[in-house]
Amino acid sequence: MLQPAAASSVYFRNSLCTISYHAPGYVQLLWTDAPPTEADLRAIYAHALQAMKHHRTGRLLTDHRRRQPLPLTAQQWIAQEWIPQAMRETSYSHCAILENQTPLGRLAARAIGEALTTPLKFRYFATAEEAVAWLLKA
Repeated sequence: MLQPAAASSVYFRNSLCTISYHAPGYVQLLWTDAPPTEADLRAIYAHALQAMKHHRTGRLLTDHRRRQPLPLTAQQWIAQEWIPQAMRETSYSHCAILENQTPLGRLAARAIGEALTTPLKFRYFATAEEAVAWLLKA
């Protein structure tokens, strides 16, 4: 399992997620199994956007293996608002997703990908090694 990066590269943390930067050039979201709230989710994504800007990267690794399924309104907001904004404001182009361990969690994450109308390149992975290798080739 991925671990949060050393304290010097942790960008933001709340009950749902730790956002960190990894020197090969990607931002990582390491989700917990805490129930999501709208306020916490929006904070995570606002900080993720800032981390991507700060580190000048368009690559994101998001570890959904423990994440609770997101409400439909949050899924729609991510697909219709946050991702297009991130693509406009940063060089966001690649997202590696470590799949959730539950069928409902996988379905919720894939619903976001299916709702995208942007040219974001994203893939789902079972292992962190595969996800990082793909991002590093991007």
